[in-house]
Amino acid sequence: MLLLVIMWACNSEPATTPPSPTPPPPAVGKVSGHPSGHPPVHTPKDGHKSGAVMQDPTGFPPFHDWPAPQGPVVATGSEWSAPVQLTKKPDGGYRPQIAVGPDNRQHVLFYERTDAGDLIRHRQSTDGFSWSTPQPLGHTNNRNWGPDIVAKPDGTLSVVYDHALPSFQSRGFSTNWTSGSWSTPIPLTPDDGGEVGSGHVANGLNDTLAYVYIGKSLDPNDNFQAHYRWFKQGSWGPIGSFTDGSVDAWHTNVERRPDGSLLAGWDVGAGGSETILYVVEGRNGKWGTPENISATSKPGERVHFAFGSDGKDHITWFHKSAGRPQHIYVRSGNPGRWGPVSEPSKGYGGDHFDPDIAINGAGGRCLVWGWDAGSQAELVYSIDRGQGWSPPRTVASIGWGKPGLPSIDVDTNGKFHVVWNQGIRGYNEVYVAHLEVR
Repeated sequence: MLLLVIMWACNSEPATTPPSPTPPPPAVGKVSGHPSGHPPVHTPKDGHKSGAVMQDPTGFPPFHDWPAPQGPVVATGSEWSAPVQLTKKPDGGYRPQIAVGPDNRQHVLFYERTDAGDLIRHRQSTDGFSWSTPQPLGHTNNRNWGPDIVAKPDGTLSVVYDHALPSFQSRGFSTNWTSGSWSTPIPLTPDDGGEVGSGHVANGLNDTLAYVYIGKSLDPNDNFQAHYRWFKQGSWGPIGSFTDGSVDAWHTNVERRPDGSLLAGWDVGAGGSETILYVVEGRNGKWGTPENISATSKPGERVHFAFGSDGKDHITWFHKSAGRPQHIYVRSGNPGRWGPVSEPSKGYGGDHFDPDIAINGAGGRCLVWGWDAGSQAELVYSIDRGQGWSPPRTVASIGWGKPGLPSIDVDTNGKFHVVWNQGIRGYNEVYVAHLEVR
């Protein structure tokens, strides 16, 4: 349901005791009640009672249980700083996001699994090594999932997240960080008994915010639609729709360009099958005409963006074939004027998933993604300093579990900052590292 929408494309944990390998599922429609096409995992952490009592809040994509595709492994040896672990037992950490403020302060969000529920935490740092104690935000019970964060030019933060009840009914909420404290969350979606997921937020010009998400009724025959709301002149406007619900929508995202305009994206298709990727520009509180990126390139999902000071957009996504995530794509240009597709993961064995991308003021691009080759599994990266993508290397050598859900940002000095979760089914930790590209 809600969780698997957010996490099927995103997370990567092996079973604590790996089951016997099973073949990939056929690319067919969704399992009734589970739009990803895969039922949730009912594996609570030892003695813990949270959302995991009903389902594993990390999703655990089934490809981690299958033998890894054969091929060359990604080289070890990283330019990144030694990773800092931001979470600890017994609660762990999931679905992290990072945003760098105008003062280069780093802000990281994640949720941990506590007795009260899956609760969001905020930590901050000025140097990437020393981090503040976790500060709570959002609701104090049930499942607080999928947080997304944006740092605004005035130094304040805006966060959106999904709050899910034991019945799977859920709503989107927003909270703001001002003068060191979080505001009382306000609802962004109606209390209509439905479910939402994949909520993301971006700031436009002045006080404008855009919130994008997917939503549906709890009816297993209903499809998720991609929706949006604009915050303008001090209030949230009506809910609009990018898609009509004739087929499920997945993995929305939205980010700000340097000029204050926005680029949003989502993918559509039956659960478990290849999906079609769309992007759309937003300006002055309005959206343009959506563009089918896959029509001129490749299918895929979970689009992320980076924007150069030269006005060029950079997008990345991954592509599953027969349920296996084996392709990481990058494309540059602008809507209606995209260049060729590059595939930095091409030629390497293992599964490749969850890409994110950033670009610094000097034009250096950094791409990160999850990689699982069976006996080896780490977050990996590739750098483009203007001569094309470098061969991928590992960001770190954590040496346990599977990586997933990286989030990357860049500071005003051109340094990249990445956060990700890594672990096994039912338990993950959150790590952060930074890289200065020369």
